[in-house]
Amino acid sequence: MQVQRLGQVEREQTGGAPARKPVLATMPGPDPLWNTYVEDYLPPNAGSIRDHFALLKLAKGRKMLILNGSVGRRQRYRDLLFAIVLKLAMRHPPPVLMQDATWEPASEALSSEFPFLKNLVPKLARLAIAALDGPHMRYAVLSSKEVETFPQTWGVDPRRVVFQPFPNTLHKYRNMPTRDDGYLFSGGNSVRDYGLLESALEGTDVPTRVAAKWQPTRGLPNLQARSTTHDEFMTLMANAHAVVVPIRQTVRSAGQQTYLNAMGLGKPVIVTDVPGARDYVIDGVTGVIVPSTVEAMRAAILHVMDPANAGFYAEMAQRAREDVFRRFNEETFRHGLLLHAGMISQEQFERGSGTSAASVGLSIGPRQFQQAG
Repeated sequence: MQVQRLGQVEREQTGGAPARKPVLATMPGPDPLWNTYVEDYLPPNAGSIRDHFALLKLAKGRKMLILNGSVGRRQRYRDLLFAIVLKLAMRHPPPVLMQDATWEPASEALSSEFPFLKNLVPKLARLAIAALDGPHMRYAVLSSKEVETFPQTWGVDPRRVVFQPFPNTLHKYRNMPTRDDGYLFSGGNSVRDYGLLESALEGTDVPTRVAAKWQPTRGLPNLQARSTTHDEFMTLMANAHAVVVPIRQTVRSAGQQTYLNAMGLGKPVIVTDVPGARDYVIDGVTGVIVPSTVEAMRAAILHVMDPANAGFYAEMAQRAREDVFRRFNEETFRHGLLLHAGMISQEQFERGSGTSAASVGLSIGPRQFQQAG
């Protein structure tokens, strides 16, 4: 059913009164098309018992719920736990689209926080996903590779898994001042391989700053690492010559926010060849993708830092900036979720976001998605 017709039917059923929005989501956004179909819910007491009861009440009668799979301990894993509560509380729960379902059984965060549970974490994670899964569940992952690996890892129906690219999250930083202070920047904590970066820097004089919890072990005089605030993180990125994002090989993707934001700020990026990298970076055109070897990483770093190659990388960075704002923005992200949720057509997606669904990797339309499972 087309969205326009859907709205007409609901207005008729309510006697002309404003229709209740068909989608409930826990990730508010200012996008007009999103707000046409979505009621946003983000309480100050996320994860409390009162919050779960409020969500249950709001969920009744919805055509779709969009939950956030990336919520963590700070939010008391609210969306994941609510998905379990929803399944237990309702005999016929509404369809759920769990966006940002980028999980790995051996959770790095949980294992580091509760080291005594390290061997149990993979089993507990699989039990949790099994507890929330069902025919009503759909999962939006952040890389095309995870469309293949996610069902195998978590034992879910592959027809209920789709690829929804992540957006840049520059927002207020989009037009922040940038300059080139001549250092290499790297940052972030999730699934990073800073050991690879440190080994690649050994024997070079490339000044490098890392914004992360990780601490160097080799005593390199040209390598500094420390935790930062988000504002400090963005300033370090904005003033770097180039940005490197070393991601370790695993079943989930990671690092998109860091390298997309760097590209949006006009910085040349180097990314290891892991799930997701080739969905966002066009190797040699908008960035550099390298194998996860010390030799390849070192060669890429030396090449991007060489003043003789400044013109080449300036052009690459400009192409990357344009590509990020065209393909990986808030509109393509939220409109893609609406497309996967069956609320809008592919034509509406392309009209609203200004780019084709194929250009951002969206290959599963709403009709297929609603029938899956």
